[in-house]
Amino acid sequence: MIIVNRKKLVDNLHKISGPSQSKSTFPIFSSVLVDIQDNMITFTTTDLEMTMVATMESTAQKQEAFCVSLKKFLSILKEFSSEEVTLKVEKNFLWITCENGEFKLNILPKEEFPKVPVFKDKHALKLKGDDIGQMVEMTSFCVFVGEGSYVLNGTLCEIEKNLIRFVATDGKRLALIERPFPDGQPGINETKKFIIPYKAVGELSKLIRLQEEEYIHILSGKNQIGIDFANVQFISQLIEGEFPDYRKYLLKESDNTCSIDRNRFLAALKRANLLTSTDFQGVKLTLGKNTMVISKITPQLGEYKEEIEVEYAGKEMSIGFNPEYLLDVLKVLEQDSVTFELYGEDKPLVFRSQGYIYLALPMRLS
Repeated sequence: MIIVNRKKLVDNLHKISGPSQSKSTFPIFSSVLVDIQDNMITFTTTDLEMTMVATMESTAQKQEAFCVSLKKFLSILKEFSSEEVTLKVEKNFLWITCENGEFKLNILPKEEFPKVPVFKDKHALKLKGDDIGQMVEMTSFCVFVGEGSYVLNGTLCEIEKNLIRFVATDGKRLALIERPFPDGQPGINETKKFIIPYKAVGELSKLIRLQEEEYIHILSGKNQIGIDFANVQFISQLIEGEFPDYRKYLLKESDNTCSIDRNRFLAALKRANLLTSTDFQGVKLTLGKNTMVISKITPQLGEYKEEIEVEYAGKEMSIGFNPEYLLDVLKVLEQDSVTFELYGEDKPLVFRSQGYIYLALPMRLS
C-alpha cells in the first residue's frame, strides 16, 4: 500500500496519455505500466510507435508493477478533491482509496507490457525548451497529412555543427527553422538526419507546453529519437526513407518586398476565407504602390474585396493563394509588421524571420 499526492499523480498520467489514446483492440495499449520501486514510481504508455515515461517520488518500500487502464485510472482520480490517494495491489486488482470512496480496478500483469526502447548511445544534445517548442509550432502545420507521400508525413530534423534544423513540407508550401545549441554544447562532427512522424510531433508539442523547462536533451538511435525532460522521457519511432532535397526550393532573397501589419492582414484573409469552397479556394492579392487589394469571388456564393495600406514599391501584380497557407504562418509569426518577398505572379511568396523561412506556392485563379 502506498500513499501518493493525487494532483502530482494526475499531472504525470496526463502528460503521458497520448500513446494510450490510439485505437487498438488490445487492452494493453490503452493501459499504463505502473512500476513502484526504490522510492520512485515510473509510469509508461506505448502504442509501439511512441513511448512516454514519467517518474515521481514515492514513500513505498515494497516493489510492485502492474498495468491498469489509463483512461479509467485518470477518470477516477479526477473525481476526487483530496490531497492524497491510497493505492493497494491485491492479486489481480488495484484498490484506489480517496476520501470516503474506494474503487477496485482490474489489472494486467507487467509481463504483457511491451519492452521500453533503450538507447545504446547515451550522448545527449542539450537544447533550450523554448527553442524546440517554437520550432515545432512554426513547422508542424506544413506536414503532409494523407496517403501517398509517406516521408512527408513527418518533420525532418537535421543536426549539424552547432545547430538543429526542422523542415516540413506538403509539396505546396515549406517551412524551415533552425536554432543554435546553447553555449557549452560540443559541436557535431557529422550531420544527423531523421524524420519524426506527425503524430509524435503533435504529442511532443503538448508535452513541451506542459513541462515548461529551460533545457531538454535529445537522444538519437538508429530508428528512434528520445527527448528527455526533467521527469518525462518521450520516445518515438522514426519514418524510414529519404526526405526531399528541400534546399533546391529555397530562393535567394528578393528585393521586391511588401511589408504589412500582421493583424490587419490576418483579419482580412479570414474574412476573404469565408467565401472559399472546395472548387474555389483561391484568394487574389493585387499589389500596387503602397496598397494591397484582397479579393475573393465564388460563383453562386458571393464576392469580397478589401484594400489595405502596405509598404510596396514594386511593379503592379496580382497573385492567387490558398488563404489557409497564409493564415497558418501569420498565426505563428509574432511580429507586429511582417515582410514577404515576391518573385512574380507564378512564383512562390516567401517570409523570412530570424532563422525561419516559409515558402508558399501560388495557385491559378479561374
